[in-house]
Amino acid sequence: MKNHLLKLALVIVALSLNACATMFNTTRQKVSFSSNPSGAEVFINNKSTGKTTPCNIWVTRKVQRGETNSKNQYIYEFKKDGFVPYTYTDNAKVSGKIYLNLLLNLAAIPGFGIDFISGGAYTYNNDVLATMQKETGYVVIRDTVVKQQIVYVQSPENKGYVFEKLSDVDKDIPKNSTENPYRFALIIGNEDYSSKQNQLNDEINVEFARNDASAFKEYAISVLGIPEQNITMLLDATTGQMSQALSRINLIVKNTKGKGEFFIYYAGHGLPDEVTREPYIIPVDISGQNAKDGIKLQDMYAKLTEFPSKRMVVFIDACFSGGARNKALLAARGVKVRPAEGIIPGNIAILSATSDDQSALPFKDKNHGFFTYYLLKKLKETKGDITFKELSDYLTDIVPLQSVLLNNKEQTPTVKMGMNITEDLNGWNFVKQ
Repeated sequence: MKNHLLKLALVIVALSLNACATMFNTTRQKVSFSSNPSGAEVFINNKSTGKTTPCNIWVTRKVQRGETNSKNQYIYEFKKDGFVPYTYTDNAKVSGKIYLNLLLNLAAIPGFGIDFISGGAYTYNNDVLATMQKETGYVVIRDTVVKQQIVYVQSPENKGYVFEKLSDVDKDIPKNSTENPYRFALIIGNEDYSSKQNQLNDEINVEFARNDASAFKEYAISVLGIPEQNITMLLDATTGQMSQALSRINLIVKNTKGKGEFFIYYAGHGLPDEVTREPYIIPVDISGQNAKDGIKLQDMYAKLTEFPSKRMVVFIDACFSGGARNKALLAARGVKVRPAEGIIPGNIAILSATSDDQSALPFKDKNHGFFTYYLLKKLKETKGDITFKELSDYLTDIVPLQSVLLNNKEQTPTVKMGMNITEDLNGWNFVKQ
């Protein structure tokens, strides 16, 4: 009789513990999938569910590592003809109900471990919405970096622009075999201001800025190993286009979760505010009298460093004094202003074409900006096997001398580092991971 009572007691305890483990969470969870537009096929961890949106699918809470997913991670992909696939990554979280279970019932302590073994402790998002983009656009990123399509924009007036490879740095660009999926670039070449502003003549344009951006893009792909789909490129960009591009890069930085490496390149006009002397990058639809309507340089740096990144490197072939490559986009007073020096936040390194109130000059024989030509020349000679310090030392040595010899004007590049550098960026090699 005693043996039967003991066995019965053990069964009751076992059932009690199991009940504690599944008191609030079962081992499965219903997820609602929807998309705009609807009718997208839903894939889970690279396998088709056979269902299209909108639909409900029960998923297990405990997930094994797969070819495309980590342990306790779901990768949802939405596919629809004519639209870019949308990918959403959902990592398991520990349900707060498990801790509530412990508070309500001390007997649940053993069951706490059972919840993790069975998967009952984990929870995922209940609703996943995919905003599908036409194939001519780029994929919307939510929570994770996914495949994107190149964004290439230039003004309607300059649709006929073609990058003619006339310089030695445009030809025989070395090719490094390794692509880094966590490298990204935003490249902007603002050359044609006169088409957007009728009161300006062609002399106000930034000669060769489109060539600079186009060539840098080719080096980004071939030398720096940036996948082409990870590049956002703008030619003759307006205020709206530049703001959207910076917001997009900000979103990508956020979702690489500290693993991304970013290269920002800008060639075009820059101007200081005449009162505060704060420097601004000038889109093609902004005049010299309205510098404040441009992109404040300090705001751009803050946007780029709002979230952690592995590395953030910025190249700027522009000046912020009111000078320019040929004819300045002069502010109201029509005189040069020494831009104010601001504190640069975050983990960022910046290499600019000029110092103080100097102008960023053209290299007419090479069809490039002076700074950009020597930047690309060194990347070509070294095949990118060079540290940031070696590159900056080279530019701060050769550009001032050659500028005086060829232009009879001084142009001295400057190097600035953010306040929160997380590594020795000076010793970082551009191609060695």
